[in-house]
Amino acid sequence: MAVRELSGSVGEGGVNAGDDVFTVQMLLNQVGPGAGGPNPPLQVDGLVGPKTNGAIRGFQQTRLGFQDGLVEPGQVTFRTLKGFFTSPSEFPDEAVAGPGAVRSHRLVYRDVRLLGNRPAGDTVIEVNFDTPLQWFLDSSRDTAAHTADPVRLKIMAHGAPAFVQFCRENLALANLPTLGVLRDSFRAGVDLFSCSAAFIAPGAGDGNVFCSRLAQLLNTSVRASTATQFYTLGSAGSGLDFGQWEGTVLTYGPRGDVINVEHAPRF
Repeated sequence: MAVRELSGSVGEGGVNAGDDVFTVQMLLNQVGPGAGGPNPPLQVDGLVGPKTNGAIRGFQQTRLGFQDGLVEPGQVTFRTLKGFFTSPSEFPDEAVAGPGAVRSHRLVYRDVRLLGNRPAGDTVIEVNFDTPLQWFLDSSRDTAAHTADPVRLKIMAHGAPAFVQFCRENLALANLPTLGVLRDSFRAGVDLFSCSAAFIAPGAGDGNVFCSRLAQLLNTSVRASTATQFYTLGSAGSGLDFGQWEGTVLTYGPRGDVINVEHAPRF
């Protein structure tokens, strides 16, 4: 798992594209205060303000001996920041896992309003508009409790910022606390494959807050994208295929902080 590259500069007078700002804020938070990192950590919100600008200058002064307030693609500040990156263990590249590597049990829930053929997975369960959310809570908890390997939950459903069209009640900020009963069930993390689930929007539509709280509730890492997602319907034999994620994908750690920013990783 690698850090996404910047498309433009971040900081004072920079281009400050939201996805680039996410990346720089996440990297700055991985630098300890004694090494020039921000204290307290930055809020990873994709927005540049005095705190982010100050953190960039502080890092540059401590680590590089200068401060121009800019993080630029391929330049020394960005290269140095990437040296502090620690990849979250919940989402290894399964395609290149070596012999003896622990593979997670892929528990896939697909809401059938997302059209296509049945997806692949170790345990695949399909729900619809009439499935009570409580049934998902009970069945996923039971599967996790009776599976020896660490469970990785993959939810496939239509979505919008801070909203997932899943089961009868759907998932939104208002009812997210009901998922607290699943805490510690998904040690290998959660993939939330829904359109724009992590996109920042005002109030109850803030996907950044939604994903952060979900990670804290479940005490695991949660991965979601800020962009619209595409997939192929597949066949009865192969199942629908999501291929790579679209856009910028954020990984939220168990504390709710963004611990990685990727561009179009494999789902």
